[in-house]
Amino acid sequence: MNKLAWVLVPLLLAALAAAVLAWRGRLPGRAVLNAWSSLLLLVYLGATAGLGIFWVANQHLPVFDWHYVFGYATLLLLAVHLAYNLRALWAHLRRRPVVQPVGVGRRPVAGALALAGVGLAVGGAYWLGLRHGRTELHVAAGPIPGGDTGLALIETFHAHSSHSRAGVLRRAPAADWGGAPPPFKSLRDQPLLAMPPAWPSVPALAPALHAQALATLLRHAAGVTAERGGLRLRASPSSGALFATELYVAARRIGGVAAGLWHHDVPGGGLRAVATGLPSAVAAALPAGAAGAIIATAVFRRSGHKYGDRTYRYVLADLGHLLENLRAAAAALGVPLRLARGFDESRLAQALGLEERDEGVLALVWLYEPGATPPGGVAAPDAAALAQLRAATPAAAVTLGVTEAVHRATSLRLAGEGETTLPGPAAARAVVPGSFAAPALALPRPVRATYDPLPVIAARRSVRRYEARPLPLDILSELLDAMVRPAALLSGAVRLHVVAHAVQGLSAGAWRYDAAVHALRASAPGVPAERRRTRAAALDQDAAADAAAVIVIAIDRAAFAADAMGAARGYRHAFLEAGMAGERLYLRAGSLGLGVCAVGAFYDDEAAALIGVDAQREWVVHFATLGWPA
Repeated sequence: MNKLAWVLVPLLLAALAAAVLAWRGRLPGRAVLNAWSSLLLLVYLGATAGLGIFWVANQHLPVFDWHYVFGYATLLLLAVHLAYNLRALWAHLRRRPVVQPVGVGRRPVAGALALAGVGLAVGGAYWLGLRHGRTELHVAAGPIPGGDTGLALIETFHAHSSHSRAGVLRRAPAADWGGAPPPFKSLRDQPLLAMPPAWPSVPALAPALHAQALATLLRHAAGVTAERGGLRLRASPSSGALFATELYVAARRIGGVAAGLWHHDVPGGGLRAVATGLPSAVAAALPAGAAGAIIATAVFRRSGHKYGDRTYRYVLADLGHLLENLRAAAAALGVPLRLARGFDESRLAQALGLEERDEGVLALVWLYEPGATPPGGVAAPDAAALAQLRAATPAAAVTLGVTEAVHRATSLRLAGEGETTLPGPAAARAVVPGSFAAPALALPRPVRATYDPLPVIAARRSVRRYEARPLPLDILSELLDAMVRPAALLSGAVRLHVVAHAVQGLSAGAWRYDAAVHALRASAPGVPAERRRTRAAALDQDAAADAAAVIVIAIDRAAFAADAMGAARGYRHAFLEAGMAGERLYLRAGSLGLGVCAVGAFYDDEAAALIGVDAQREWVVHFATLGWPA
């Protein structure tokens, strides 16, 4: 609405002026009104031609859809019309009468200049949008170890995919994403294994790991929970409602599901066979005690056709939300699971029949039978397995540009003879999560009330409109505590910040959450948390300004760089962990009747300034608006 108002300002001013003159009985004649309309046409023609053709050339809009072809013809006709009326407009602006009839006639200079001006504007906009090869991120082929080189590539990618106000004109996309692929993947040549209905709430008796428990996990991770406006909305949030994640099930001992590799057919509500029996690569990725596994992938083009070079950020954050739903549902059902940290993506992709440049493996979750005791702590490979993993090698040519390159960089491969392996776990060192010099504001002790997550997941929706009612401090305390429980599963690099707009007992401003003592510390003293600054940093999205508070999730560069799997893999782990923390906010807020909206689009430099962090040490990766639903 704010943007619409600015677009309509010239028309509204002209209409107001005409109304005032008409009320005073001095309504201008047709010649003057014609001059006014010509002037407005010049303004809107320039804006339309510049913005439209720039974005077409920048590959954010299709080039030859029918309505764009008609748009090009309309621009041409308007340019000709204005060329014929330019002398009359110029005479009106100089308050001189037009002596001869308007037209090109014997003095075509004005019309020619008008056409040349429009041509220069259109050509300049197209040139700005078509600058391929000048600002792309190029990645050379060759091994990327887990040390400084991997970190350098991640830093380059993160900077390249960062938004800034000047970046629109300075950077070109690194890939031609084409049109949108289908919203669902379905192996229709395989028969559908229908699944029992998912439990809408936790059953009274602890279930075994059988088909109905699996169906409940899959539905609350990635199932359709609502349909609105032609969209099938899912259990976990996704940027642009594009849902790039696909899930596969490796069944070893799951009741009612034959041993093998299966694809989760979301619209079909069941499973379709990928392989009968477990392929050796998949079996090798399962610990001896695991009853099965869920493999998560991303169809990159599903998000990439809209988000371009920022795609890898979105698919990781989206997957983090999904993984937290899966973890919460499994915990409620008493099904133990563990997230695997080290595995060979290429072997899993080959077993699934995937082309990695189009659909990449991103996560592996081990499932255990209720009552089983899985490996404690984080599911990291032992030293022997770690020694066999190495960082992946980027391809010499990458179809999907930086997205394909960074996915390969964050992937691992089983090393063959003579290949360089990843370094061992980094030496223990203190990772300082920013400056805690500011005095602590102790938060109220959280209640930590239990609730059934299954109906909360099923009812979860992103809320973008909020009441003006302030948020009580004890509820903010409960939400922040929920975001850090359980302890980090993949990465300890996540940092939480609060931009308070209307929180009872808390001054408006930016605060850093210190989980160790459950307190807030002012992170940007003297910098007011004006709603307009928050909206501006969040790409002018109204939800960021209207919310009572905005939770800003960042990742610590030194912390993820120290990941034992290497800095590049640590970046993936940190993004997944950030998404999981964001989903915990969704679920706990939903159980309390509050609304949340995850926001992945923001100006990175302005976001860092908003919360007062050093952008070289801490990278903002996620916004989450919070308030009472309107």
